[in-house]
Amino acid sequence: MRIPKQILVVVSGKHSQHPALERALKFTEAEDVHIHLFNSIYEPVMELTDVLSSSHRKELKRQYMADRHLYMDTLANDLAEKNIECSIHVTWHRELHEAIEEAVDKLQPDLVIKRISADASNINPFTMPVDRHLIRHCRAPLLLVKDSDWHKKPMLAAIDPSASDQLHKALNKQILDYAKMLSNVTETKFRTINTFETPSMEPAMGLGYINIDFERVRADTEQSHQEKMLTLLNEHELSDTSFHIVEGRPDVAIPDFAEDLGVQLVIMGTAGRTGLSAAFIGNTAEYILANLNCEILTLNAN
Repeated sequence: MRIPKQILVVVSGKHSQHPALERALKFTEAEDVHIHLFNSIYEPVMELTDVLSSSHRKELKRQYMADRHLYMDTLANDLAEKNIECSIHVTWHRELHEAIEEAVDKLQPDLVIKRISADASNINPFTMPVDRHLIRHCRAPLLLVKDSDWHKKPMLAAIDPSASDQLHKALNKQILDYAKMLSNVTETKFRTINTFETPSMEPAMGLGYINIDFERVRADTEQSHQEKMLTLLNEHELSDTSFHIVEGRPDVAIPDFAEDLGVQLVIMGTAGRTGLSAAFIGNTAEYILANLNCEILTLNAN
């Protein structure tokens, strides 16, 4: 696939460094890229209706917005000096994740880059972090970064070679395409991973012990996943790519494996949920994010 041509960079306040922006600049070294500098502001002081008059609140908001536009202009001027196309987008919104999602729907970027929030590991359904909201609902590929630079560490593409429906087959292809593109940009290798859980069966009450060779079941399950992984990689002309079949739940096995391998980035797909299942179940990518000690790129199947 081609390098993203339109990148939305989430600028988090006024800081001396912006890892998300620095990471976006890496793509400009290989292609002409338009960078959308995005910043969302909200000050709770504006809710003090008993203290501030309506006109005072409007004036304060105008000042906040003007100050942030001036700061964003300095970032844009730095990019212009490097002959990098960019645009500025400053909005006032109570919820950062909603502001980002609205910007994505409006601007249709090829990629969103944001620094991982400090509370990304929080899995409390009643206080969902911004990053989990974005993993669930962001319509564009979402790259959550920690540092300003790419490191010479491997990347890990989590795919499902057992997928039989067209939606998840297409998602596998998208994950592998992104892995190949990022491998070229970073000049690093990537590997693929798939997890499996051994089927289990508790003896039914009153039926006595059922003699099942669970070790054989485990071995057969692992072999089946290996064969399907090889087939999938061959289909995408990636027969030389290293792959790993790991036993365990993906939200535990993938972060553990990534940490053991010293992975910089995990690339995976996600399917957003809605309603009560969204609040209390979430999806695998969200729990993987909570357990990861590295960066993550999610591609939404919806």
